[in-house]
Amino acid sequence: MNTKKDKNILNETIINGSRVYVENGEVKTVLSEGIQKTGYMTVEEARKIGHEIIKKEYQLP
Repeated sequence: MNTKKDKNILNETIINGSRVYVENGEVKTVLSEGIQKTGYMTVEEARKIGHEIIKKEYQLP
């Protein structure tokens, strides 16, 4: 069953394979396969993802 149509995804940003997006009024993050597999990300990746989460949080009404 495909539930994608029930979700309202806005403002998707992809950073080195990791996704940061707003879904139904919540900011969500999906880390890339490499990060999920190793549990490691560079400081630059963590900083970019963190900044993107904060930016999207403040854009919400």
